[in-house]
Amino acid sequence: MKAKKRITYWATVTALAVSLLIVLVPFYIVVSNSFKPYSEIAKYIFALPKEFTFRNYSEAWRRLNFANSLKNTAVIAVFSNVGGVLFASMCGYWITRHPNKLTKMVYFVLIAFMSIPFQALMIPFAKITKGLNLTNSLWGLSICFWALTVPISTFITAGAVKSVPIEIEESALIDGCSHFGTYWIIVFPLIKASIFTFATINTLWFWNDYLMTQLMLSKKALRTIQISMQALFNEAFFAWDVALAALTLAILPLFIFFVIAQKQVLAGASAGAVKG
Repeated sequence: MKAKKRITYWATVTALAVSLLIVLVPFYIVVSNSFKPYSEIAKYIFALPKEFTFRNYSEAWRRLNFANSLKNTAVIAVFSNVGGVLFASMCGYWITRHPNKLTKMVYFVLIAFMSIPFQALMIPFAKITKGLNLTNSLWGLSICFWALTVPISTFITAGAVKSVPIEIEESALIDGCSHFGTYWIIVFPLIKASIFTFATINTLWFWNDYLMTQLMLSKKALRTIQISMQALFNEAFFAWDVALAALTLAILPLFIFFVIAQKQVLAGASAGAVKG
């Protein structure tokens, strides 16, 4: 038995070590080479920089117009999430607490929509957004992201609401609280970990999206980080010193966000797993 446990232990450690290497090696290559001149990168990509230089970063910042791209991406991420939290969370709550034929049908349609890839909707999506004058607008793109994230956000909220005792809500209603107030004052704080989870998942999508952003934003002043990255690679395909610095700049804000948010994400993922 001890031998079996030892084998299982070392097999687990080995699998985790291999997984860690698969994740960290590309990250190391990108970050370490972003501080090298091109001649050092071409010589040996795994070596540490002989002399650290920040010239690559200053050049990448200028060519990406990074401050503007960061602002555009942040605006889209924030306002898309605000819409998801306000609308989708209430939708999930109402579906869970008012089960009938209509809410069950709406829930089924939303879940079914999750299985449809965006590529299958591109042509009608482009026509609708153009007809509604949502193209070339950060607010228009935010509304579209908000709409497309409603299914997954509603699904997660509906599951979280099931773990909240309905007696708490009934007591609030007896005390004169409205349904709207009951949700925001009583229920929302109890399921905020799950809401933070879907907001974080959605943020990863908003930040890294290229296809829909490229489809809707054609003006240079509205470029997000991903569109600016693509433009940089098109302009300077062999300038790997600048390109790697640009990649690091693109990764850094999202990396910081996820480090800060990981505690809430883990709490949301485990919410409802254990009942008191």
